[in-house]
Amino acid sequence: MKSFLASVGLFAVCVSFTARAADLPVKAPPALPPPYNWSGFYLGANLGGAWTSGSLPISGNNLYGGITEFIGGVQAGYNFQAGHLLLGVEGDFDGVTFGHPVLPTPTLGSVRPNWIGTVAGRVGLVEDRWLVYGKFGGGWVQSNASLNFPGVTWQGSNTSSGWLGGVGIECGFKSHWTIKLEYDYIGLGHWTSATVPAIPLNRDLQMVKFGANYKFESGLPDTVAPARTVHSAVRSEGEDLAKKSQNPIADMVSVPFQSNTNFNAGPYNRTQEVLNIQPVIPLRINADWNVISRTIMPVISQPSPLFNNNTNGIGDITQQFFFTPAHPGSLIWGVGPVFTVPSATDPILGTGKVLFGPTAVALVTPGHWVIGVLVNNQWSVGGNPLRPPVNEFLAQPFVNYNMAHGWYLTSSPVITADWLAAPGQQWTVPIGGGLGRIFKLGDQPVSANIAGYYNVVRPTGAPNWQLRAQLSLLFPER
Repeated sequence: MKSFLASVGLFAVCVSFTARAADLPVKAPPALPPPYNWSGFYLGANLGGAWTSGSLPISGNNLYGGITEFIGGVQAGYNFQAGHLLLGVEGDFDGVTFGHPVLPTPTLGSVRPNWIGTVAGRVGLVEDRWLVYGKFGGGWVQSNASLNFPGVTWQGSNTSSGWLGGVGIECGFKSHWTIKLEYDYIGLGHWTSATVPAIPLNRDLQMVKFGANYKFESGLPDTVAPARTVHSAVRSEGEDLAKKSQNPIADMVSVPFQSNTNFNAGPYNRTQEVLNIQPVIPLRINADWNVISRTIMPVISQPSPLFNNNTNGIGDITQQFFFTPAHPGSLIWGVGPVFTVPSATDPILGTGKVLFGPTAVALVTPGHWVIGVLVNNQWSVGGNPLRPPVNEFLAQPFVNYNMAHGWYLTSSPVITADWLAAPGQQWTVPIGGGLGRIFKLGDQPVSANIAGYYNVVRPTGAPNWQLRAQLSLLFPER
């Protein structure tokens, strides 16, 4: 009997404890943020390079056999997202700029595009902030052509249509902003000159574009939009921000404007000016990995190798991607691809080739120091078949020492090698350094520095001195 009563009592205690436990508050697991929303209208801008492998079948033609151009314009579109599937439509319009070089002999024939327009459907796969897509549709290219050889002198213009195919990758790095990288191919029909004999103008067009879009509908609900980190004025001007600004793969948006003035270039000892616009945008892959997008668009004033004058315009655009750990140890590193598109507005300002290769960066930040090196090598893989091949190496070691009140000492020489040049003409090796400071313009954190470099090793005709001045807009709040 006692055993039965004890069992009943134990059962009652268990029931009572279970009932009370059911009433206790249970800590719910943290809610995952909703995925990025790609649906809605967007408007944006793009720039890049275009090239063609078309030809003019004229014996002895000394220019046309593939040309390259700088392109830039706008795009607009609409996306509809259903889970991981995206369907959309997009149209864009780009102007084309290409200057012919001054030649000692007459040009027998050339074709010059003036503008490019496309309308296409987009089909893509979405994974949170990342979109990989294909484009299919049509394109229109307006071109001028000229022929000038014995018995034939002719000029004409034509707007040709063709089919468009392309692929791209896009990332939503802000609630309303995305960036993208895209390759497009337009297959155009033949255009025949109104001459006797008739000359068929055979063309196709390939493009690589870098673009940014503004989404009218936010990619994230307002309640889960990334919180902006509050930085005090002291911290924004402090050593932590200085080290981030000196780290090529820091998790911070920055827009450097770097002026490189090179003295005593070419046969007339003229001055070459290269202004590099270099936006750096970190993109999150997951909790463990980031990819850092680093674009270099040069605006160049280039001395002519034949005449005592300068050619001004935009050079070939280089794009780098560094895959880097989100939580690195004492050694910070990143590796990835680098490529250059033939976007020069004049042949003298670029190689006319599509370049591709690997790139890597590694650095450490002991105490007040930031010490590291960035390297890459690029080979020509396409572009104008009349231009010579390219095989170029670049190494940029950098050493920075940070001091009080935002001041720092800096040295970051750019060492290059042209592996296809003649012996003794391959390397450019500068030495030097300078001084910089982190400060604020109103509420905007800025890094500015100035440095001088002397080329102790250089090819014949290369500049011997360089003055480098850089102003970087820093955006530590993400």
